[in-house]
Amino acid sequence: MPALTSQEIASLSGCFDCLSPGIKDTYMVTLLQQILAAAPGAPLTTTSPGGLLTITATSAANPLRRKFTLQNQKNEELFVKFGTGATTTDYHIALPAHNTGSKHSDPLMLDGYIGAISVAATAGNPSYTFAQFV
Repeated sequence: MPALTSQEIASLSGCFDCLSPGIKDTYMVTLLQQILAAAPGAPLTTTSPGGLLTITATSAANPLRRKFTLQNQKNEELFVKFGTGATTTDYHIALPAHNTGSKHSDPLMLDGYIGAISVAATAGNPSYTFAQFV
């Protein structure tokens, strides 16, 4: 049974008992899915591919994303933008080079951000790992 969109929920009348049985069931499933998604301590899963990524559009907006982690794997800064079109001059966070001496860079971990994420390398293609959790 598919969940209702927020627009479909808003279009329903205020009388739950006035809804047809099928709509009531779908409405209840939607509410349960929203509660489970917002529940602290609820299990997290990921559908992100593993391995090194070298594209600049890290992730599209995902309203189901509850957390993500991103780690630079290149020996140059990695520029991260919360949105599309990251460049070395248009970014929100600069992650340090991955291997400075014998120290590896710490991953960027963020809860609750559901918008697009993009990255840019200092030169050439970026190299990083990314996982989003739903």
